[in-house]
Amino acid sequence: MKTPAKRFAAAVVGDLHLSPKRMDLFHQGRKQLRDCLEQEKQAEGARTHVFQLGDLGAGDARPGTTQCFQLARHFMEGFETEWKLVTGNHDLEGFEDFDSDEANLIGWKEVFQQEHHWVEDIGPAVCIGLSTTRFREAEYSSHEVYVDEMQRKWFLEQLQVYKDRPVFVFTHAPPLGSGIKVLDELHVKNRCAWLNHSENPRQFIETVARHPQIKLWFSGHFHLSHNYRESIGVYGNCAFVQVGVMGDCSRDGFRQSRMVAGDEDGYELYTVDHGTGEIRLDMRHEYADGLPVPNVLLPEEEILCDPSKGWLCAESSCLIDEDEAITHHWLDAGFQCLLSIQDNMIVEYDALTQAPVGIVCTDLAGREVRWVDLHGCELPLENGYAAVALELYGKDGVERVERNRSGGFCRVFQTNKYHRWLNSQTVDVGKTTKVALQ
Repeated sequence: MKTPAKRFAAAVVGDLHLSPKRMDLFHQGRKQLRDCLEQEKQAEGARTHVFQLGDLGAGDARPGTTQCFQLARHFMEGFETEWKLVTGNHDLEGFEDFDSDEANLIGWKEVFQQEHHWVEDIGPAVCIGLSTTRFREAEYSSHEVYVDEMQRKWFLEQLQVYKDRPVFVFTHAPPLGSGIKVLDELHVKNRCAWLNHSENPRQFIETVARHPQIKLWFSGHFHLSHNYRESIGVYGNCAFVQVGVMGDCSRDGFRQSRMVAGDEDGYELYTVDHGTGEIRLDMRHEYADGLPVPNVLLPEEEILCDPSKGWLCAESSCLIDEDEAITHHWLDAGFQCLLSIQDNMIVEYDALTQAPVGIVCTDLAGREVRWVDLHGCELPLENGYAAVALELYGKDGVERVERNRSGGFCRVFQTNKYHRWLNSQTVDVGKTTKVALQ
């Protein structure tokens, strides 16, 4: 038996979206995780922790409000062990209570009595949490998970301090290049899939490349289970870990959380299935062994990608009906930008990280694609680097897509939610005034 100082066990809880009407699901899930931690504590003398990845309330809990934060604090206290949280995008949409992102974040900190960025020393490893800080102030989608400059500088400072310790990172969304399963028609389309998706999203994977002490990076955001090959992505020494949901907001029907346990030599990563109560070992890694290698899912466990449901899958990893692969037709647009014509859409990929970053066209509808130069002349398809626009042409005419300021072609499909809300309030006020005048 290892001594308490040498062993840890931590439950990692994904998006909660607590609903006062369905607290039975959350109480069940919490008990299952508490039992797992208690077993580690009794058998191995482990020090226990809980880390939660943000998005605390469902609609009926008024997300982002003080009421929601108080409900979540009461729930977290029920774990009866040390716990920390980071913010998710929905945690800053408390429009009813707060008139700015800064005030909303202050309200969050006052309820939880913690900073939104933190270091937690769990003995054999150091845990670092980073939070999103803008919702109302987002230029495009309010649901982009944005880590501000102050936190990014602080993060690099902590990595220097703990350069000789294994580091586990906790954020609401994953970094670009993590290799984790993502939804093309939702998070990629709206450019809110990755950390700082609209503003230099590569910086986090570049940080991982420069800091081999980062061993694990946990994220939620997608409401997907752990039953995909891409539920764990590996880049260098780091395993990026998707964390599912405890409640009924799952996008594929599974309710799952994670548990990680280990010592100074390495860790074991588990799935706790809240539907069945079963615990599954997904990866065991010894730091001395080099790169982490996730366990292979059993056929009855794995969810295969289905393009009709909007999964964005790589050709090399997604089989349909066991022998049919998604077909990609690649166009090199230059500026480290690749376009993939797939499943009747045009999806933009970042060439360096091989990750999807946006949608150019949601319905190609039988149209052809051509590059156009500065003078309006058509270019050979292999000369995309010289194009200023992409044209989609068919019997009903031509649709032109200009390069954006990032050098790619993906479009903005979702505007700022707070701005839409403000507009709706103005409309409501106008309607009320009109009725009063009548």
